[in-house]
Amino acid sequence: MELEDLNEDEDGLGQAGTKVLFGGNACAEKLDSLMVVVCEHLKSCAERGYLDKEFDILKAIFRASVLRVHRSKFCQFIMFYACSLDPKICGLEFAFFLTEIFLNKEEDPISRMSAVSYVGSYLSRARFISADTVLAILKKIVDWCDEYCVLQNRGTTANPNHQIFYGACQAVMYVLCFRLRSIMDYPNLKAQLFQLSFGFILNHRLEPLKVCLPSIVNEFLRQAKDAGLFAASMYSAAEDAIESDLSRAFGGINRLDTFFPFDPYLLKESDRYIRPNFEFWSMVKTTYSNDKDDDDDELLDLDAPEMNVGSLDDHVEIDINSDDDELEYSMNKMSITPHHSFYHGMAADGGDAGLSMPARIRPSASPPSRWAMSGSP
Repeated sequence: MELEDLNEDEDGLGQAGTKVLFGGNACAEKLDSLMVVVCEHLKSCAERGYLDKEFDILKAIFRASVLRVHRSKFCQFIMFYACSLDPKICGLEFAFFLTEIFLNKEEDPISRMSAVSYVGSYLSRARFISADTVLAILKKIVDWCDEYCVLQNRGTTANPNHQIFYGACQAVMYVLCFRLRSIMDYPNLKAQLFQLSFGFILNHRLEPLKVCLPSIVNEFLRQAKDAGLFAASMYSAAEDAIESDLSRAFGGINRLDTFFPFDPYLLKESDRYIRPNFEFWSMVKTTYSNDKDDDDDELLDLDAPEMNVGSLDDHVEIDINSDDDELEYSMNKMSITPHHSFYHGMAADGGDAGLSMPARIRPSASPPSRWAMSGSP
């Protein structure tokens, strides 16, 4: 029995809370039913050997109609489920597809920010993505961040907000909160990880540790310190950055948005297609975890907000089309993200409103796949 299942039994919430959340809401129930229909169709395609053709269509639809959608909550899980049906082809293809969008300088800023948020959330939550695939994509993102810092030192970057850079840094730290232990478990992957220029990037004068979500930064640094990922001198500087007034203000005037599209899935009936392949934080084996009871208690504390979704009266009526609806409130209650919604400076640069979504940390422990990773996508 999974740890979170135990929590659901103890709190009397979990699925029951979800039922209250959506009970009597015709629109949410219809969406749930449609998700079941789509998932059954994809399952049938996989069984008949047609999934690759369907996946190409889905990918095009996702690129045109979902990627840039403000605070999308459920549609992206169609891609998640399709990838889970064929991890070695669709699963990898989706990961590198998102990475390509992020790395492409010709893409608009909002698409690039969304893509790096999607790939970070996807690598963290998808249990079917192996550690070597995670590391291969992290290397691409970290190398891009390294190059960006070098260009910034030369004064050759014109963007005063650096939001794509900060989004990439946050995505990397978020993934490593989930996957650092599973990467460290393999000596060859560990050696590759230690060659990445984390210290140079995180200590750069752009100060990403002051702009990224403090809860993610804290968890990342805790695991990184236990793993010996950085020189000891870096941690005191990092702690000073986290304690700064700018960090407390969550990025000051350049507040970094927190969009993690594969946060826990809330639709009741279609949840059965997602849950078996979804990594919850209570499943994580962190670098500081030694499988003792006291560490398990610590993980339970991290999971507790998911169960304590507020009083049931808070969720009687839901307008899922409202930006400030009760569903949004409940998801914020299930999140490590501060209750307020934060917006980045993209609107001025790209003409779009900022993306805002609740965030939550959870991890993964997949062994490396047999796929040989190639060069840049």
